Amino acid sequence: MTTITAAKATRGPNKGAAWRRNPEDGMSVIRLALEVSDPLVRHRVEAVFQATFEVRRAVQADARSRVDAYWAAPHERARSPKGTRERLGLDRKALEQAAARHLDTGPHLEKGCTKAMAMHLADNVWTGVERHLFPDASGRRHGRPKVGRWFDFTRIPGRAKSHTADRKWETFRLHGSLESHRDAYRHNGRFHQPKIMRTVTKDGRSWWDHEGPLVVVLTGVGVGDIAVPVRLPSSPSSQSHVDHHLADPSRWHKIDLVRTQDPTIVGGWRYEAHLMVLTHPYVSPGTAAVRAQVPTSRSGGGDLNVSNFTVASHQDSQDLTVTRIERDHAARQAEKSRAKKARNRQKALDRSRRNSNPEQYRPSDAQLNGADRRQAAGLPAKNHAPAGPRKARSDGVPLRAYRRDTTSRSYRTTRAEIVADGASARQARKDHARDTAKAIIAVHGPNFVVEDTNVATWSRQWGRGVAAFAPGRLLSELARESDACGGRFERASTWTTALSQHCLCGHRKNKPLSQRTHECSACGVTADRDAMAATLASHVTVEPGDPAGALLDVVAARRMLHSREAWDTLEATVLQDQDMGRQDAPSAPTHTRPNTPPRDVRAGGPPASAGSARRTVRQATDATPDETRSGGTTSDSAARNPDMPPSGAHAPSLRDIS
Repeated sequence: MTTITAAKATRGPNKGAAWRRNPEDGMSVIRLALEVSDPLVRHRVEAVFQATFEVRRAVQADARSRVDAYWAAPHERARSPKGTRERLGLDRKALEQAAARHLDTGPHLEKGCTKAMAMHLADNVWTGVERHLFPDASGRRHGRPKVGRWFDFTRIPGRAKSHTADRKWETFRLHGSLESHRDAYRHNGRFHQPKIMRTVTKDGRSWWDHEGPLVVVLTGVGVGDIAVPVRLPSSPSSQSHVDHHLADPSRWHKIDLVRTQDPTIVGGWRYEAHLMVLTHPYVSPGTAAVRAQVPTSRSGGGDLNVSNFTVASHQDSQDLTVTRIERDHAARQAEKSRAKKARNRQKALDRSRRNSNPEQYRPSDAQLNGADRRQAAGLPAKNHAPAGPRKARSDGVPLRAYRRDTTSRSYRTTRAEIVADGASARQARKDHARDTAKAIIAVHGPNFVVEDTNVATWSRQWGRGVAAFAPGRLLSELARESDACGGRFERASTWTTALSQHCLCGHRKNKPLSQRTHECSACGVTADRDAMAATLASHVTVEPGDPAGALLDVVAARRMLHSREAWDTLEATVLQDQDMGRQDAPSAPTHTRPNTPPRDVRAGGPPASAGSARRTVRQATDATPDETRSGGTTSDSAARNPDMPPSGAHAPSLRDIS
């Protein structure tokens, strides 16, 4: 008698055609707030983040050790880099296997993490390792992989839904329907969700048969199915946005579980489900109407600085329009208030840490002197928090790491408030940049050419000014809005164009950064330096994706000089009181022509008085990087400029807009 043993069934390669997303369908993400007011639900969600964080941290530590071993073997790496990576397990499959082993050896992790989630976390870790091992097209590599911290772990990536097999969606799933959700929370004929939503249970034997309110479900964990209710926006203005994303469940693709620090709620974290939908982003009827009226026939150009952005556009070298974007007085005052509030909070954190860990700090010199005086007078010593430096080794490393310190509840609350306010400020800057981009394109059209500048270099030199104005964010939103309106947003190399050194007539003259007014000796046109550069940028021809091939169309630029309206528009941008020197600091006032409108006049606007409080500035000791010293010092400028008032006399007001 022969016994036949069947081989173990294993999952082999997919024999069918792989599903691919159609790019024409689009892709959009909607954020769904999760209701975790129930202590049991909140505890389970926190357990999911804790387990996935431990798995991810273990995989990151493994990847970091393998990367160090890879770079520590130069001879073996020179003979066979691929063989060295295979021996060390530096590939996606090896990291996935490591994540599975960590999950198998830690039974407590199965309460909040599944095998699919662990392998997906390993895929994300491999992405960072791959960017470190292999350079990109520019030859740059990312830094050494790091092991993440608990407060930085805010997202658990989910698996995509299968669009070829029925009822197959690993990790996080969204069940229910939009109509059932609105019917379940309808009160007196209107959609109303209570402050504390009830727990959602499945209707049938499986969650796939659930037809009730919307709920995010995670199955396969040790604690059982985790079902978190979804809270939809209830305002009438948001319903069209919700309908656009949730009306068709067949387009739901993937869910990421995201948390954000919020000290005002129980638990200190706010949870959201970021649902990726295979559809185009939602566009409101009002935005669509505005985009339909955009002047597509205009050609625009921009000149970006640290603290301002000048835009100019025309239509076939006619109807020149110039706009200047900069922070107003209210924005600067609000930034000062936020900075002062942040400093006060940092001081409160330092005091709290010193009070909770006095043994890690030394007393200050004033405290030591005061203690000596009290001891000499026979008075008892005061018990106060040390105000001196932290105890450290000879090389400056603290004797105990900061993460080992004891922190109070107020310390953790204040730290969470700082994080929440920072996120709110970033979102406010992003919204403001988006609104500004829409306003610019509504006037100047969607076709733009700007100089190809490196904002990261500016951040190293003028960090606060760049962070306050956010020029990089403004350019990103301008490019996004231009693409949405069907226009072109291109960058032109400054090496081939040199817009700030040219004139509309084609004459070139090098100007230092301290010279903010363009005065052409060939044709006689006078304009603000940034306005002239933006006008020239609107006449630049550049191929898509080739900034180095940008060229200035001098013939088209000269045609603009035949229009008297263009001359008047450019002259209206000149400063009446030349209050700007370098881009980052005020300079000495220079000669101003009479009958010149002030700088605050926008193109087409009436002249306005330029009165401001007198300020006293000191002379800079060093020149700005990449700035020539041809202008000399303030004394040299006074010797060359007879109209500059002598020392001690009343000089025109200086306005620092950096």
